[in-house]
Amino acid sequence: MAQITLGRYLWERLHQVGIDTIFGCPGDFNLQSLDPIFQVKGLKWVGNQNELNAAYAADGYGRIKDIPGCLVTTHGVGELSALNGIAGAMSEHIKVIHVVGQTTRAMQENHMMIHHSIGYKPDHQVYQRASAELRFASAQLWNVETAPKEIDQTIRECFIQSGPVYIFLPLDLSAEKVSADLLNTPIDLSPVIDQSAQDEAVKAITTAISSAKHPIVLVDVLAKRFGASTEVRDLTKKLKVPIFSANMGKGIVDWTDENWMGVWNGEISTPGVKEEAKKNDLVITLGYLPADTNTAGFSRKLADESTIHINPSNVVVKGKTYPNTTIKSLLSALTAALPSTPQHTAIPKATLPPPREPLDKDATDITQSSLWPSIQAFLQPHDIILTETGTSTFGICDIPFPPHTTYETQIYYGSIGWATGATLGAEIARREMSEKTGIKGRTLLFTGDGSMAMTIQEVGTMIKAGLKNIIFVINNEGYTIERLIWGASEAYNDITPTSYAHLLPLYHHPSPSTSYHHAKTKSELAAILAKPELQDPPHLQLVEIVVPKLDTSWRLASTLAWRGKEHQEYLKREGFVDTYGGWGLDGGGEDGEDGEVKWS
Repeated sequence: MAQITLGRYLWERLHQVGIDTIFGCPGDFNLQSLDPIFQVKGLKWVGNQNELNAAYAADGYGRIKDIPGCLVTTHGVGELSALNGIAGAMSEHIKVIHVVGQTTRAMQENHMMIHHSIGYKPDHQVYQRASAELRFASAQLWNVETAPKEIDQTIRECFIQSGPVYIFLPLDLSAEKVSADLLNTPIDLSPVIDQSAQDEAVKAITTAISSAKHPIVLVDVLAKRFGASTEVRDLTKKLKVPIFSANMGKGIVDWTDENWMGVWNGEISTPGVKEEAKKNDLVITLGYLPADTNTAGFSRKLADESTIHINPSNVVVKGKTYPNTTIKSLLSALTAALPSTPQHTAIPKATLPPPREPLDKDATDITQSSLWPSIQAFLQPHDIILTETGTSTFGICDIPFPPHTTYETQIYYGSIGWATGATLGAEIARREMSEKTGIKGRTLLFTGDGSMAMTIQEVGTMIKAGLKNIIFVINNEGYTIERLIWGASEAYNDITPTSYAHLLPLYHHPSPSTSYHHAKTKSELAAILAKPELQDPPHLQLVEIVVPKLDTSWRLASTLAWRGKEHQEYLKREGFVDTYGGWGLDGGGEDGEDGEVKWS
């Protein structure tokens, strides 16, 4: 091949960096640029039900493979539809490449009133400006001579900054030819490291650790986003100090690690975890994301004078910033610099109090307090778990995971409906990785009925693609997380009832009668979880779990009750079920300042 089209060049480059599946929706300004996808050996197309779902799928794919997920949309109507999903990827540092098929260059130059445009002399670039604040870089291709270099640089920025980028491809430009020899030079994806800054930061960190008596490590999600999960585990093994995680950082360090203590979610933590965490005289955060939903309403207080933040691109040691570092390289250098003999001894896990027992432990029906221990026993090593913003994310927070479990949630951006679309991408990523490594696993989605309704169409895409993930729908008659916040009995928190038994036949599932499961009692759920179809799914499985409308996890209710006494009274007044016998927050003001959680 002396020459190839620019469209072919683009897809070959994306495949070279590890992308095996392209998501998206066809449109008349991307159709001809889609054809070369099928010319690239090993590259597949998965069409989505709409562009927003395609963005969610690309997000889920990128999270699991730690390479970019890629979606394609058409000019205007398609790219704007995807924008909310791209914003979520920007918020949470997910690698996503959004390819937009634009109008031809002649149409743009002449301001032609082509469909999908606005006004009588339309500016065809208005849509790309709309996404400018929601991307880290873009290639606004116009000249075939410079386009390959612009594509390469944009792909590089997606990796380096771990976030969404755009490639805008005019329809006519995609057919122009470039040299195929350009593909022989790999894209440089390695970050630029300031060695002197790294050395200074490592020295400051090791000095602080050696002088501390009770250091702890707090692991969070940005370490994973920037490819440093292995380095986190290597560092914590060598440090031999207590390890905690934030909600979003769960699963980076295995629960079975001898130094793992649990999820320290500020004042809203399981018994003993908060108390052990607060014994520290030095906290080392790894990839910290201090959002309200990841800190229990900012109740995890970290003092500057006793905290080291190892961030994606800098280090802050007790208030002093060391810029121009990269977390992956720095953690590796820090681990190498530590003495071979640990300077500290971790606290044995056995010293932590036992888990609380719910007050409804003898009840027949399923509640949030009984659901998650049942799921704990169901999990297997190498499972991938996705939870939707709501009761699922907060309910699963405390249960132990088996080794090599991957956990993903989107509680910073918090776009409900994300998890179903993301599960499509995650399961495709898992399948691709399994084909190459031989490692089996399952992709499990836990979502509420309200969230499921937002993106339920992608269940059809999953079935069409032959995926084998398991969907757990928690049916609690509406937006329970919103009811907890306000308007528990108001119509705006109700949803349209759904007959989930008809969902699989609707999308031509190959075995709907044995793949839909319904549980309202604990015994029904136990029997379902033991079925071979769920232990090793031959096809997609759908499990509907019915729980009371006003039932919730203790962690979610307590986090919201942290708002203050007034909100605690609201929860009681509206009849929310407190199955652990105590949301009582003593001394918390409206912002939870100086409050303490007291469990009865």
